[in-house]
Amino acid sequence: MNKFSSISNQTILLIGISLITLSPNAFASTKTSFLSENIITFKNSWYESQFLNNKKIILRSNEGDVNLDYQEINLIGDVQGKFYFDGESYFIKAPSLRANLSNNSILSNEKVIFETKGLQIVSSGIEFNQVTHEGLMILFANANLNIINLGSKALKGKANKIKLLPLKNIISMEGNAEFIEGTMKIISDEILYDLTEDRIIKSLNAKIIKNL
Repeated sequence: MNKFSSISNQTILLIGISLITLSPNAFASTKTSFLSENIITFKNSWYESQFLNNKKIILRSNEGDVNLDYQEINLIGDVQGKFYFDGESYFIKAPSLRANLSNNSILSNEKVIFETKGLQIVSSGIEFNQVTHEGLMILFANANLNIINLGSKALKGKANKIKLLPLKNIISMEGNAEFIEGTMKIISDEILYDLTEDRIIKSLNAKIIKNL
């Protein structure tokens, strides 16, 4: 999982405090304070954005802040996010998360657990971006992959970088990529896996060995 939408003339509501220009239908809890006129901090926060075509983002955390100059939302402590794009739902959990509303990205550089239907990825970082011709693109750093609920197969993998393209239902694994299916392990510089067809559609400099 989205256009992430233009942020001009849209609002964030700090409940019981004030109304400021920042982002669509976004809410933060009480216990809010102002570090400066352009930085606002809050405790037990949650952020929600609703877009056209049933697209929705919900982010929760123990604390956070909003930087109005850089149009960033920083969430810290037990961050949980739910994303609803193009009829699919996505869940992430991380120690911290940053949303940059000026370039329409959401990212974390800490351990992240990502789940969606039939798929789990655990990585050392995540970034959501909107790409013009490919739709939503989700990038994972130093990631371990589990593909579940695909018949009786047990599919696992890992790579320095994993890219998920939900619109195309494609997973790209790059850099020391490994893909395990039963007793077979594929080691490759790059692996493309088609979730719809349930098969590898491309590999680069690959070798197949027995998985012990």
